[in-house]
Amino acid sequence: MNSTPFIFDVTQSNFAALVLENSFNVPVLVDFWATWCQPCRMLTPILQRLAEDYRGAFLLAKVNSDQEQALAAQFGVRGLPTVKVFRNGQAVDELVGVQPETVYREVIERYRAKPADQLLARAEAAWGQGNRKQALGLLREAQALEPDNVQIKLALAELLLLDGDTDKAGEILHTLPLEVRLEQPASGLLARLEFSEQAKGAPDSASLERALQAHPEDCALRRQLAARKAIEEDYEAALQQFLEIMRRNPKFDDEAGRKGLLAIFNILGNEDPRVAAYRRQMFALLH
Repeated sequence: MNSTPFIFDVTQSNFAALVLENSFNVPVLVDFWATWCQPCRMLTPILQRLAEDYRGAFLLAKVNSDQEQALAAQFGVRGLPTVKVFRNGQAVDELVGVQPETVYREVIERYRAKPADQLLARAEAAWGQGNRKQALGLLREAQALEPDNVQIKLALAELLLLDGDTDKAGEILHTLPLEVRLEQPASGLLARLEFSEQAKGAPDSASLERALQAHPEDCALRRQLAARKAIEEDYEAALQQFLEIMRRNPKFDDEAGRKGLLAIFNILGNEDPRVAAYRRQMFALLH
């Protein structure tokens, strides 16, 4: 019998309740062991000490692999001891054999909820409820705790863009590593930032539409309208305007029409059916 509530024995019948459900709150380390396994005996005091040190920041589940052969086979256990790490209902990591205590600590730290993660979750909840001011404050608290956390930076930049603070959003986005900036969601946020810059000082969409009716050949007006529509998340209208720029003047301002289309493709992502439809039309105009 384990003397701490943070360590428990697991069987096939209670695995879902004790491991999978608990893993949505904290990481659960599942130790597959056997009585005849000498390395397992060496590992046990290491894991027990960690469970006592962390006081519930992770849970330790023990599986007797001789008694629970089906469970061990289900998770592909081929050698003992094997420690499987579960988070949010899934196995996310594995350690085979006895490792130094520091290795287990690193794994626990990687997956356990940190104060900044909790602030981020609260910020996302406040954001979802329409309380942007509270969400912004929580994100700034989280960033103060973990200034290099990319997920927090991206959330903060997106909220600042929504609030119209393009200068601060740009500062955050341009400090991200190049490989992050080239991929979603950062690439989409950078595209939205560019549209905000293009629309800065421009009239509202209705005024631009009226002006464009009088001067349909004016590609500068049309680009401003496309940028406004992108900021308003009316991406269909923005795509139409950028495509029209390509039709009327493909070379306008260093191919602004084509580049605008590509920027919106970045925001929408390749799974969006509008991307495939407008990409075909763009290629038709190019060739």
